[in-house]
Amino acid sequence: MTKQSNTIQKIFNKASSSRKLYVFLFCLVLSILFWLLNALSKDFTTEVEFNVSYINQPIDKIVLNELPSQLKIKIRGLGFDLMAYKLRLKKSTVDVDLAQLRGFKNKLRSHILPSNSFLSYISNQLGEQIMIKEVYPDSIHFLFDERKQKKVKIIPQTQLNFKKQYQLYGRILVKPAITIVSGPGSIIDTLTGVYTEEVILKDLSRTVTESVSFREDYWNKKLSFNPNKVILHIPIEKFTETSVLVSLKSINVPDSIEIKAIPNEIEVKFLIPLSKMASLPSANFNAAINYHQINDNFNHKLKVELTEYPEYIQSLILNPGKVEYILKKKK
Repeated sequence: MTKQSNTIQKIFNKASSSRKLYVFLFCLVLSILFWLLNALSKDFTTEVEFNVSYINQPIDKIVLNELPSQLKIKIRGLGFDLMAYKLRLKKSTVDVDLAQLRGFKNKLRSHILPSNSFLSYISNQLGEQIMIKEVYPDSIHFLFDERKQKKVKIIPQTQLNFKKQYQLYGRILVKPAITIVSGPGSIIDTLTGVYTEEVILKDLSRTVTESVSFREDYWNKKLSFNPNKVILHIPIEKFTETSVLVSLKSINVPDSIEIKAIPNEIEVKFLIPLSKMASLPSANFNAAINYHQINDNFNHKLKVELTEYPEYIQSLILNPGKVEYILKKKK
C-alpha cells in the first residue's frame, strides 16, 4: 500500500510541474504579443525596394537607354503598414506615369527627370497611411530618339547540310517577303533589309517549312517587327548527275572572217532533279565562243560561254572550258 502511494504522489508532482511550465509559456507568448502590438502601433521609418513600371511613354519617341528597374524608397508609417511591405515574398510594383509629367513633349534627345516630380503620384499608389521621405535614385535619365517605321525585305540566314544526292531546288521562299520595322529613327534610316535568326538543318532529304524570328540583336537595338515571325519554305529534291553534248556557236564575228572551234562541241555535266529528267530531251542548251576575246587579249584559246540552259540544273561543268580556234578570211 505504501509503495502504491509513493507512485501516485510522483505522478501528481510531475503533472503539477508541467502545468506550471505551460502557464509560464502562455504568459510569455501573451506578453510578447502585447509588446509587438504596442510596438507596431507606433510610427517607423524604413527603406523598401519597389519594382517600377513606366507607363504611357510618348508614342512618337523611343527610350534608348536602360531605365532603373527598381526604386529604393524611404517610407514612414505605422509598423503594421510597413511590415506588410517587408514580409512580402515578391516586391511590390509602383507605376511612373510619364503622361502626367512635363518636359516629354519637347524635342530634346536627352531628359533628366527628378524623382521628386513623381512623388505625389507614387504616394497615391501607396495610400494615405504611408509617407514618402526619399526616393533613390534621385533622378532618372531618359535618352530619346524619334520613333520611326519602315517596310524592309527579309533576308533568310541558313546553314543547310544535305544527304547524298539531295540539294536545294530553287530559292528559299520567305513568307511574307517584307516586314514593318519600328524603332529608333537613327537605326531605321540605315536599314535596307533585316535578317532572320540562323536556321541550321542537317541531313536534309525533304522539303522543310520553318517558322523563324528575327536576329536576337535587333531586340537589343529596340526594334520591333510586324509580323515578328516569318515562314521559310526550303524546297529540296533528289538530284542525279548526267551530261549532254552541245555544239559550239560563235558570236561577234566580223562578216569578212570565219572562225572554227577545235573541238566544235563540248560536254556539259550537271546535276538535275529526278522530277525533271523527263524534260531533259526537250531542254535548250547553247554554248558559244566570243570573237571579242581575240581582239582584247590575243588568246590562243577562247573561253566557252554557256548562253542558254534550263534553270533547274545545278553544278555546271564544261569540258573543255576553253577551246582552240582557226580563223579564215572569207573569199
